[in-house]
Amino acid sequence: MKGLEIFLDKLLGPVANKMGQSKFFSALSEAFMRTTPITLGAAFLMLIGNFPIPAWINWLKSIGMDVHFTAVVGATFNALALYVAFNFAYVYVRKSGEKGLTAGLLSMASFLLLAPQIMTVPTLQSAVAKFPAKATVTGIQSVEAFQTAQTGGPGLIVAIIVGFLTGVMFLFFKKKNLVVKLPSTVPPSVSESLNPTFIAGLIFSVFFIIRVGLSYTAFGNVFNLIYGILQAPLEALTSSPISIIIIYTLANLFWFFGIHPSVVYGIVTPMLMANFTANTNAYISTGKVPYLMMAIIYIFTSNAFGGQGGTYGLILSMIRAKSARYKELFKLAAAPTLFNINEPIIFGMPIMLNPMFFLPMIFGPIVQGGIAWLVAIVLKVGTYNAAIQMPWTLPTPINAFFLGGWKFLVIAIAVMVGNFFLWYPFFRVADKKEVEAEAKANIAA
Repeated sequence: MKGLEIFLDKLLGPVANKMGQSKFFSALSEAFMRTTPITLGAAFLMLIGNFPIPAWINWLKSIGMDVHFTAVVGATFNALALYVAFNFAYVYVRKSGEKGLTAGLLSMASFLLLAPQIMTVPTLQSAVAKFPAKATVTGIQSVEAFQTAQTGGPGLIVAIIVGFLTGVMFLFFKKKNLVVKLPSTVPPSVSESLNPTFIAGLIFSVFFIIRVGLSYTAFGNVFNLIYGILQAPLEALTSSPISIIIIYTLANLFWFFGIHPSVVYGIVTPMLMANFTANTNAYISTGKVPYLMMAIIYIFTSNAFGGQGGTYGLILSMIRAKSARYKELFKLAAAPTLFNINEPIIFGMPIMLNPMFFLPMIFGPIVQGGIAWLVAIVLKVGTYNAAIQMPWTLPTPINAFFLGGWKFLVIAIAVMVGNFFLWYPFFRVADKKEVEAEAKANIAA
């Protein structure tokens, strides 16, 4: 164990520190965190519009409310790349000591500048009211519109690139003092809005050249280029249930050795969000999802069951703790862990760098993911309510019921049982040693 700790510290420590100090990765992490009010706010409405009671959903459709709830998805999940483009440039520039609002706006505008803005729509001989249906196409017309294929999940990589380039160029041109200088008599609000005029023109020019240049290639635009050669393969990689298990096993491994799992999440989060956005759109349209097993494994292995490392099983084991220390720790850590906040137990047990808990920490995602996978197959789970997203602090059994009804609740119970038996023997050994240590301390006293 000591040799492994030294090896990982030498191998991963410098990389983790470098990423933690990197303005790019810290800005990227914050950019996604700042979208949380949007996704959770939308989740509140989507929970109402997709509450897992068929009679309720059918009634909403009968009165035409389903269209309005779908609009919530269009304004939030399907515009996520826009918000990330703004946030990334804003945070990146702010971390350099400058005001980031203008950079954020320029980034969002540049993102839209790169996006295709003309859609071809067929003209039908007669209107179609029900689908599927056959229709005669009489012509093609062009409509000016932005597509959610660019502004939503599939556009996230482009949004990150645009946000980063905008932030870098904004800081560079500002350092070169390429600003409009106005007399001191001009009101500050007017001066601040006009100062970056030259900078805005230069930034737009760069993205305009990129747009025009790519229009003469086989890709046609930057979205097709990035999605075709980079994002699509990465999404395919993260869409596998096995890859989800590997991702969270690595995250737990890093966290055990004191390396924050954001090192892993910062890389895979854009891809996972793209996959979950695809699930949301498909569920609203057809009731099915393209990445079902990926979602199931994610739901039951990520921060579920007590936060990073899945410590519900450890907390349940501590109910019958014999040592005074673990009895008190249980009182302090039980409530936060119930809501997936387990820092008190990670640092108070401690789990981090504690050889006693290395195996349950590392094998947690494998056990939980394997059980979830098996039970989902046995129960023949065919879909889940991908239109809602619950807060990560919601206890997992409740979250599972909202997402997949009784089948997901059965999976949650099965995973929790497996999680308990994974932690229990290791805690019993640790508790026994602590009882012996306390007895020696009492004798010495």
